[in-house]
Amino acid sequence: MSLSPELNRRLPRWLAPLGALAAAVLMASCGGGTSQVQAFKPDRVVVLGDETSLIADATDAEGKHDGFKYTINDRTSTSTGKCTALPTFAQAVANLYGFAFKECNPNSATVKAVTYAAENATVGDIAIGLEQQAATASLGSKDMVTVMIGLHDVIEVYEKVKNGTWSESTAITEIKARGRKAASVMNNVILKSGARALLFTIPDLGLSPYAVTEQLSRSNAKALLSQLTYDYNAEMRAGIDATAYDGRNYGLVLVDDLVSAVYKAPTAYLASPASPDVAACDKTQVTAPQCTTATLVSGASSTSHLWADDIHLGPQAHSLIGSQAQTRALNNPF
Repeated sequence: MSLSPELNRRLPRWLAPLGALAAAVLMASCGGGTSQVQAFKPDRVVVLGDETSLIADATDAEGKHDGFKYTINDRTSTSTGKCTALPTFAQAVANLYGFAFKECNPNSATVKAVTYAAENATVGDIAIGLEQQAATASLGSKDMVTVMIGLHDVIEVYEKVKNGTWSESTAITEIKARGRKAASVMNNVILKSGARALLFTIPDLGLSPYAVTEQLSRSNAKALLSQLTYDYNAEMRAGIDATAYDGRNYGLVLVDDLVSAVYKAPTAYLASPASPDVAACDKTQVTAPQCTTATLVSGASSTSHLWADDIHLGPQAHSLIGSQAQTRALNNPF
């Protein structure tokens, strides 16, 4: 399949502002100047991280790969390839280049999008952590890599405070170290390989249905989860080696900012009943990744809720994140 015509344009080294703070961060991470370069044309899209960007493999009656995602799945179509509906942000990046994942390949295309993301992965997991995923992927200079990980790090650290194992200060120290670990893998493994990368911050878990439930028994649950998310993202972003890597090597996708924007003004982004902190999936019926448009709570749809379940984002959020990721991939001077 041919590449998008936009990829054949020579692109300026600037990014459209997304508010003063976002613009400042993006310019710092992506470089300034006015020179132009040839748009990057990868041979592969490589997905690293946790299940947020994973497609759980499944085959249909014809034996074609038609997997499920950790969000709301639309399985209503009578044709093959139901997995292509309501794409995740990782699918949006692959779609930009016309690449297919093995796990979602209704047309039996040559697989050029591969995932090493793993369910429940944390940054430093010795078996399925970020460094192990990147090493297994054998990255090279013709790869476009997506990286979103840290969701389960925040939950794991929070749970240690909840059960009395750690103090809040110890938890904050630990989550900062994990953010720095993610940055170290970006510097010393992913970007060092010559690959280009899109680095995604994690969503603010203090705004999640998980936090709403925790708040019922812990008065500061939301605040602590937000603090842990903030500290992880801040350390990860600040830890990228700006002397070696800039917008020619990676783009930053501000998932936390996008989720916050939807949370603050849900009716501007979500269909009625525009629910920013209620899970759309009815967990009395199914759990991720089996949630579909047929297993939602009363009144919910694929576009009405920010969150699919307690910790995973819904399709509307994935659409917003995917659009920003495509913009970075096109506009960064890779």
